Amino acid sequence: MNTLWNAFSFFIIACMFVSPLYAQDNHYAWMQFGSRNGILNNANLSQFEDQSAVIVNPATLSEATQSSFNFSTNAVGFNNIKFENGLGQGFTVKNSNLTILPSLAAGVIKPRKSEKDLVIGYALHTNNTDLLNFSDRVETKINLINETESPGEENYLAQYNITTNLDEIAIIGGIGWNLTPNLSLGISQNFLYRTQEYAQKFSAYAIPDKGSGASVDLTGTNYDYYTRYSKLITYTKIGLHTKLKEWDLGLAISTPTLGIMGTGYILADLSLSNIRLDEDLNVPRKNYLANGEFDKIKAQYKYPVNAAFGISRPFGKVRMYGSVSWFGKIKTYNILDPGEAAFLQPPSDENVLYTNKVLRLWSTNQTVINWSVAADWTIRDDYHLLFSFRTDEYFSDFIPEQDGFNPAIKQWDNYHFTIGTQRNFGWSEWIVGLRYNYAKRNDYPQPISFSDPSEDNFFRGETATGTIKSTGFQLMLSYTFTFGNTSKEN
Repeated sequence: MNTLWNAFSFFIIACMFVSPLYAQDNHYAWMQFGSRNGILNNANLSQFEDQSAVIVNPATLSEATQSSFNFSTNAVGFNNIKFENGLGQGFTVKNSNLTILPSLAAGVIKPRKSEKDLVIGYALHTNNTDLLNFSDRVETKINLINETESPGEENYLAQYNITTNLDEIAIIGGIGWNLTPNLSLGISQNFLYRTQEYAQKFSAYAIPDKGSGASVDLTGTNYDYYTRYSKLITYTKIGLHTKLKEWDLGLAISTPTLGIMGTGYILADLSLSNIRLDEDLNVPRKNYLANGEFDKIKAQYKYPVNAAFGISRPFGKVRMYGSVSWFGKIKTYNILDPGEAAFLQPPSDENVLYTNKVLRLWSTNQTVINWSVAADWTIRDDYHLLFSFRTDEYFSDFIPEQDGFNPAIKQWDNYHFTIGTQRNFGWSEWIVGLRYNYAKRNDYPQPISFSDPSEDNFFRGETATGTIKSTGFQLMLSYTFTFGNTSKEN
């Protein structure tokens, strides 16, 4: 009973220090959890490596030899994103973060031998968090208004901003037990609470100089879209683990998520000032406005079915690991749908039908396959060197024909290389690692463009593509306390 109480006490204290970290809004595998598993990437699929087994493959919990507790963190992280020609030719935007990144508190409870092979696992961790802010402004002179109404060039003023702020916290409980000496089964239940804020702002104006003889003083466009939502979801993970001579193999399957509760909010303003929609100069310019607030909207968010396979085997003093993770497809769906409500002003029975097309927040998930290779080199029984390389593909893509907004901004594939060292001191284990991530995409679509604006495109320019590059380093720290000496060999 004292072992159980100590485990939960340590768990609660460590959880008090869990705070946000910066990850990715469009990737399943940006973050890894656990001391050894975090560096070896999904090593817990094929054998018990650390307390994150309850997250990765609960079947391997049955291999735990002692009760233990682990607190893992990416202690310091720096990530830089550069979008070359991101808002038109010559307009490059950047985003950088330097952060403190706690991520996981987890434990294993190994009952007395009389209760045989049943092992309990639990975890609280930051499943995903992201913060991104791109913004830029331009002020120049361009000939935007026809010469009849405004001779010569006009002052072109435009600015753009996109931000996203995402947090996802998970609580997990699970068990693993041996069916036979070489076959184990595990099951875990995962509860995820997701919150996200997302906003896009764009404004652009053409202003003739005073005394230029212009008959129009200003024309322009503006939109401001802000949304937030929260959603509680759950899913079940079932795992299998087996030993075949020197090989360890593991399989874990996650069910699609089930929504429990969720709500959202949308605030939006769109306006066109002195816009000419008719080529006939005898038709006067007009102003248009859409404005609305939509509260207590039912929110949805989904993760797909997932299957992961891992394999490992020792080769002398080096144990090699490999894993493959498959994520299924989810058709396009609405995260938030404001329905038929007043937005275009003045409101009418007809224009409320356009509200959900303009303002809906949507998502879609394409099929993704990630893979990894890793190695654990035993220098001494109490000293290990750890290495891994893994892929991390994005799951939601741009669909230009879709109305509304897709909050999954980071649409590029990441590649991660991690090195680390493990030292054991009696009942304690320390792991220090360094992760490098890299991504580059040469055809990333521009959201708007400051190049070639015109009245025909509402001063948003002719969009093309730019080159986006993401690089970063994260220092990873982990501490594990074992309740009694462990005899596990890595």
